[in-house]
Amino acid sequence: MNRFIKGLTYGFSRNLGKKDRIIRAIISMAIIASWYFGVISGVLGIVSGILAIMVLGTAATARCGINYMANISTVPKHEQEHLSKKGIKFEK
Repeated sequence: MNRFIKGLTYGFSRNLGKKDRIIRAIISMAIIASWYFGVISGVLGIVSGILAIMVLGTAATARCGINYMANISTVPKHEQEHLSKKGIKFEK
């Protein structure tokens, strides 16, 4: 794995669970695809595309700034135990 990507995903404490990450990735990819194929265009397409890229970034890094500010963690207990065994930090 690339050291940069590994640093992004393992360097921070996670606050997004696996299901949350998958949902965010699917939604953002659907928005990006609808912009690419011309379903949404203009200012709405640009704004939604930028937001989709930001959400895709949070899914890739397993860390959301809004969740951090709201003190929310979507990492379930069984995933917390699994991450602890690997030495990956997560927020409680």
